[in-house]
Amino acid sequence: MFDVSKNLNTFYENHVRLGAKLRNDLGGYRDLNLQRLTDGLKALGEKKGVVCGTFADSKNQGSYAMHTLNQCEHTDYDIDVAVIFEKDDLPDGAADARARVRDALLEKCSNFTKEPEARKNAVTIWYADGYHIDFAVYRRRTDWLGTTVIEHAGGDEWAERDPMAYTDWFTRQVDSQSPPTFLQTVLGSSVSVPKGQLRRIVRFVKAFARSRSAWVLPGGIVITSLVCEVYKPHTSRDDIALVDTLKALLVRLKGSIEVENPVQPGVYFTASDRRRGEVERLRDALEEKLPSLEVLYEAGCTLKQALGAWDAIFWHDYWSSARKAAASSVVAAAGLAIECWLAKKSEGAVYKQHINDSFLPKGIHLRFTAKPEGVAPPYNVRWSVRNEGHEAQEAGQLTHDKMKGAGEPYWTSTAFRGRHKMICEIVKDGVIVRRAEHFVRIAPGRRFL
Repeated sequence: MFDVSKNLNTFYENHVRLGAKLRNDLGGYRDLNLQRLTDGLKALGEKKGVVCGTFADSKNQGSYAMHTLNQCEHTDYDIDVAVIFEKDDLPDGAADARARVRDALLEKCSNFTKEPEARKNAVTIWYADGYHIDFAVYRRRTDWLGTTVIEHAGGDEWAERDPMAYTDWFTRQVDSQSPPTFLQTVLGSSVSVPKGQLRRIVRFVKAFARSRSAWVLPGGIVITSLVCEVYKPHTSRDDIALVDTLKALLVRLKGSIEVENPVQPGVYFTASDRRRGEVERLRDALEEKLPSLEVLYEAGCTLKQALGAWDAIFWHDYWSSARKAAASSVVAAAGLAIECWLAKKSEGAVYKQHINDSFLPKGIHLRFTAKPEGVAPPYNVRWSVRNEGHEAQEAGQLTHDKMKGAGEPYWTSTAFRGRHKMICEIVKDGVIVRRAEHFVRIAPGRRFL
């Protein structure tokens, strides 16, 4: 397979992994709100003339605890914290316990854009910057045998649950499944990847699932559980491990979309129709995007093609920039230039030339013209549109072709979010003598040129 492991590592370090500074910043927000909870419980008790005891312990949970929290373009970071109270310091009802924590936070969170909210499984604090903190409420008690029991205030009833069970399970998975670095010295085996490969693969798959803002795919706990189930390690290259894991994941989801909680046998993350739909869309996204990686196995694969294949997976500016740096132009190498001009209406006056693979908003009309080198008329020009995404699929507009004469422009418009490809082929005497591609990116939120 064409080796772009160095590029993948650069992408991981600069655009996927959270990094120490941001992790510390988020930890600071967590600590600040833990103190607000303590101060709020004291204030709430004074207001009611009672003692509202604060939590006895707190534990990081979720992606933050497992070190799989990725960078996020829209700062939509989710910090999960378990706050564990002594049983006598909370109301008896699970919903009442969550309401107590919410009310305490309201005492000290008056300047927030949105008030703290007691939801089904946690109390959430929303920040205007986009991130949020979920306080999962627990209580601990001693049963008649003298055993400490920890229970979660989820839904209407308390349920016995270890707040660290999933994090501890994932840590064991990373340690047991990742290529063991001790083999390098003890057994003489060639293990050149850094330790903890499984954790990196989880982060990469999560980055794929969040690569298109139009996608509504499973959350981190479902993706993590699935990746741990199908992970295919590789001792020297993360890119091979990632491709093999993605392929195995597609096979797994084609067989079944059910995902069981690995620390609660018999409990399924996919119990609701909404969660099942998310997993089904993950399956469909993999089926749509994985074929782009097949070029990596071709003998004549170029660096630019390999970078383009990974760009189709992650749809990130890093890959498109690397691709452009690898070759000055796709069309120049093919002896065919594609000119794309923008207009306010179809067949109207053009006002600006579009740069290949750059962003545009919806509702812009495009005029494509082919400029082949060394090909004398007569010839025909075949224009082939290859759209992507749920909007184009639902409209039945994933593909369409049109044959034009030499020098005749082809008009289309930007209608669907996604990264779309225009293929231009010069056909002379029934033979394709030139071929080039032009890409247009349309992303939600883009409204100005």
